[in-house]
Amino acid sequence: MMKKYYEVVFEGSFDFMKGFILGFSEGRGIQGEAIFDVEHHIGNEHTFGQLLRLIGAKGNQTSLIIGSGLLDMIREAMEKRNLQNDLKIVSSREIIEAYFEFSYHAYSRKLGEALKTFFGSLPPGLRIEKGDGPKETVTPEATGIEAYAPLHEYEIEGKGEIHGPVKEVINLYGEAEHKDMVELGNIRIV
Repeated sequence: MMKKYYEVVFEGSFDFMKGFILGFSEGRGIQGEAIFDVEHHIGNEHTFGQLLRLIGAKGNQTSLIIGSGLLDMIREAMEKRNLQNDLKIVSSREIIEAYFEFSYHAYSRKLGEALKTFFGSLPPGLRIEKGDGPKETVTPEATGIEAYAPLHEYEIEGKGEIHGPVKEVINLYGEAEHKDMVELGNIRIV
């Protein structure tokens, strides 16, 4: 059975909320069950939201992805500590799945093989939808042409969306963003 995760919107100081959640989790010996959207590429950020995230500015409401068991414990702890003036849960909803768009375009066989392997052997529970590729093109007459020329001996390209459980999608996104020649869209949660 797949673990349930929720998107929870908190109102209050981000630093207070983060400290409370992390301190509570650490005290209970729970690790990796609280994912702060401002620290990842999650949601419907527009250019202004991206700029705020980059400079470290935080608003009055923050989304958090959290496991169902931890959510219940945090609600109970907030009630016991009487935190409603400092921190409130505005909303929560179960996350059905998450996804992100990806594309890649490379001109090296070695990198092409690495990208085919990475996107071709996804962890269990993840799948590619709206996939196009990989498409490989070999042009022998272009051998020896410089890297920035319009014609290349080898090209590979592909694109699609990776869908699956939220935690697995976030973990794969973290790996994919360090791959050369890969472009990623923000993670969306459904």
